Amino acid sequence: MDMALSDDAGKDKLAISLTTANARDTVAWSIATKCNIPQEELGVRWLTSPGIPGLTEQLRPKDIAFWLAAVHPSHDQGTERPGTLSFEQAAAVLDGEEASRMVRFVHIEDRNSYLAAHAGARLLLGSIVGHAADTLRFRPSEHGKPMLVTDSPNIDFSLSHARGVVAVAAARSPVGVDVEPLREIPDLDSVSEIVLAREEREILWSTPAALRSRLFLRYWTLKEAILKAAALGFIIPPHSVIIDAGPSPAVLSLPAALGPVSQWRLIAPAA
Repeated sequence: MDMALSDDAGKDKLAISLTTANARDTVAWSIATKCNIPQEELGVRWLTSPGIPGLTEQLRPKDIAFWLAAVHPSHDQGTERPGTLSFEQAAAVLDGEEASRMVRFVHIEDRNSYLAAHAGARLLLGSIVGHAADTLRFRPSEHGKPMLVTDSPNIDFSLSHARGVVAVAAARSPVGVDVEPLREIPDLDSVSEIVLAREEREILWSTPAALRSRLFLRYWTLKEAILKAAALGFIIPPHSVIIDAGPSPAVLSLPAALGPVSQWRLIAPAA
């Protein structure tokens, strides 16, 4: 078991790491990075725990460290298994500001997801820079993206939390991650008008009805990952970012503020 996990980590479990296989039918996730490394040379280090000793030496410029996990409410104890993050572990590494934000969530599922994502980010980054997770400090970028304050150069990270699922990614180039539970989107028509470009909407509506919500969530997570990596947030309208959301996703067109299309790399599960 990873050193970041205690022997009783299955007790009061908060989050359980997901694999590519058991995420396939439950989660839409996407990673975007802006770099000059060819797409085929990029590698995703899929972590079984957010705290993996030795990531300092192992994270190469072409690597993206990635942790994906399912989050459970506090009453769900279940069976102990590797890759479990406990409430005790997670709560011990948050700072006062993060703890204050967490308790503002009304629903326990949302509080748990916030806790898992922020603790996961701290544990992952602590492994990369070689510092205790609870000592890390962050500052906001100009448009609000949290940035790690560290002497280690070129470490960027992104986190995402939705009800029941979280994701964290870190790399030595600008990186963004987004995750959503797979579900039916009831207001798909109106939401797609906001999120998708005309040509993307045409593809969506030509897709069999049973698959449209899944395809929309793929578009959505890809676009949000790009905007997070760019650290510009939603000052860029998502419909102005045009992508190919097929089996090998790619950026087709971008506003000038996001730089050349040729610099962007997208990673998502097989469609």
